[in-house]
Amino acid sequence: MAGRIPVRLATLVVALMATLSVLAVGAAGAGASEVVYNNIPSPLPGNFVSLGNQAYSMQELGGEVELTGAARKSPSVTVVMSTWACQSGGVYQDTCETAKPSKKFKWPMTLNIYDVEANGAVGAKVGPSITKTFKMPYRPSKDDAECVAKGYAAGTWYDAVTDACYHGMAFPITFKTRVELRQREIITVSYNTSTHGPSPVGTAACSTTSEGCYYDSLNVALAQPSENTLTVGAQPTTDDYVNSTYSEMFCEGGTAGTFGPASCSAFWEGGQPIFEVSAK
Repeated sequence: MAGRIPVRLATLVVALMATLSVLAVGAAGAGASEVVYNNIPSPLPGNFVSLGNQAYSMQELGGEVELTGAARKSPSVTVVMSTWACQSGGVYQDTCETAKPSKKFKWPMTLNIYDVEANGAVGAKVGPSITKTFKMPYRPSKDDAECVAKGYAAGTWYDAVTDACYHGMAFPITFKTRVELRQREIITVSYNTSTHGPSPVGTAACSTTSEGCYYDSLNVALAQPSENTLTVGAQPTTDDYVNSTYSEMFCEGGTAGTFGPASCSAFWEGGQPIFEVSAK
């Protein structure tokens, strides 16, 4: 045979290789995730309107999402947060400095997913809560020379990408779960601060410093309707879902101190928490 492969055998080898290639592509496709909800803009701006557990007496905050497509298993949920934490000094004292931008602080965050019942009521929790400790960034140092000249408040930081100044800085965190979702779910995040959250930390040494405790400066970012950030899926309601003792959140509906939908157009202005959900 002088090293030559018979024509019939060569044909079989080519066919087998083609079949294996198709199977490999199919297997890869079967494991791929699909984005089924997204209101995270790209690129991410410097910051958004945001609400923090410490500032607004909250334990839990989230919103209702309506998913598109058919992928529902093993979802990953990305949440946009906003950090107002400074490595030294304070935002409103016009002394905020972050000398080491690469330095992070660690803090646990909890993701909850609930089914939606009739009239938007909170249903059963979908699987267990997912708690993960994340490395959180500090916001950049104040830039009064740039920001005050542009008409922004002293103590804000300058974002060259948007040519704007902000008190806080937006950043994403991502949770991975093993649950299976329905088309409509309520997604929330929860975390502890000095006096709020499921298990408040209490008084700590950082409480008396000018920068305060970094976890008290963590907020959940909300996108306003005018920002048009929703690109995948739908938002069934303008209400947010919250557990808070701050009564002004509930001027048109909801109950302070009980987790559920909060209605107050003057307070919420239709803003929704910023999520991306992908699933298989």
